[in-house]
Amino acid sequence: MKNKQSAFQLNNLLFTLLMLTLVGIAAWFSYQYYQTFDTTYGNRNTLSEPTQQLLQSLEKPLKFVAYVPDDADLHQQIRELVAKYQKFNPNVSLDIINPDLNPEQAKADGIKNQRQVVLKLGKQSEVLGSVAEQSVVNAIQRLQRGDDRLVIFLEGHKEAGLFDDSSAGLRDIASELQKKGFKLQPHTLLSTGSLPKNTSFVILAAPKQAYLPEEVSILTQYIEQGGNLLWLTEPNQTAGLAALQKTLGINIPEGRLLSVDDKPLIDVNSPTIIPITRYGEAELMSQQQGQTLFSYATLVQRDLSVKAVWDFDAILTTSDKVWLETNGTELSKNIQYDKDTDDIAGPVNLGIALNRETKKKASKQQRIVIIGDSNFMRNGFIGYGGNLELTEHLFNWLSANEHLLVIKAKVAPDTKIEMPDWQLYSIALFFLFLLPIGLLVFGVWRWVLRKRA
Repeated sequence: MKNKQSAFQLNNLLFTLLMLTLVGIAAWFSYQYYQTFDTTYGNRNTLSEPTQQLLQSLEKPLKFVAYVPDDADLHQQIRELVAKYQKFNPNVSLDIINPDLNPEQAKADGIKNQRQVVLKLGKQSEVLGSVAEQSVVNAIQRLQRGDDRLVIFLEGHKEAGLFDDSSAGLRDIASELQKKGFKLQPHTLLSTGSLPKNTSFVILAAPKQAYLPEEVSILTQYIEQGGNLLWLTEPNQTAGLAALQKTLGINIPEGRLLSVDDKPLIDVNSPTIIPITRYGEAELMSQQQGQTLFSYATLVQRDLSVKAVWDFDAILTTSDKVWLETNGTELSKNIQYDKDTDDIAGPVNLGIALNRETKKKASKQQRIVIIGDSNFMRNGFIGYGGNLELTEHLFNWLSANEHLLVIKAKVAPDTKIEMPDWQLYSIALFFLFLLPIGLLVFGVWRWVLRKRA
């Protein structure tokens, strides 16, 4: 009996030691290795697919340097944040430094306050204003660009204002592009007689006054030397740039695009609003999705009478319900395409991209985009549909950063409830009428019962 009791105690001791050993091993493994699973709707706690692609495309090591006080909980939060990025690129690392103990290093990295994070890509670095995914993505894009090449907005001919905050200005898009590392600068050809040597590409933002022959000559020379260009034009506004059209081999007929059947994203009953959902097969538009919105646009097409020295790609193609109206009459409810006039039936192109190989530029490919509308970039329209995304694609492609074409902000898919009208009316009817009346009837009934008792 005593032997059995001793054996039982020994078994309990061995079992306890085994359990403690297994718990210790599990704890060690949990500290050294861990696996997380994102079960939220839309995977909001996982980096978006475009961010994953950006991380996987990095050729230089990416380092997060967190300047924070000695706080174990805070350190763990930072490690979990950076682990999201390390999951998709093993060359992402993290250093945690106490700025009070390393003031010289903090000063060298531009740290002014505690709890700031520095992002380093190769030899370049930037202090992050926020550790949100979009802020980190924007910073990576700025660090990838890495040079001081400019995007030049020509002015002096009543072009759309780069820093104009009215609905007709470009201030909103300028702000977004500057966050992504673009350096935007207004420029007057007449006063300088040239373009900066570090120009990435030039923008003609719908000039309303004609350029002088001297200015057109500077632009033409810039194109002949391999310069890139984004030309935004509008109906019946040649602006003295016929020679530039010939150089590019394009034709912009007089007239304006109209549509009476297509349904745009905004509730505006105007035939001048042109929705676009067809973007061609060009690399520039490979990631463009959804509907983009244009207003008061015109047709842009290749000039078949000029020998082709460019590769042409249609990037913005209308539906067959859109046509080029050429008679210049006032708009009315009954306006429609007239095949007996010079009207051009849809589908038509309001945007084309040109490119050609050239040895005069380091990128070896010259890129031009001509779009028969400028409103899609202005403050009044940039927030609709895919207009912002389209503009970022154009800027990335023209600056030879096409590997950044897919980067865009991640939006949680369940931040609002969408229900059909009948459900909304049913909920309103229940809470505003049926429920109060029901409670009132129930209260009166209970009151009557008590009175009778």
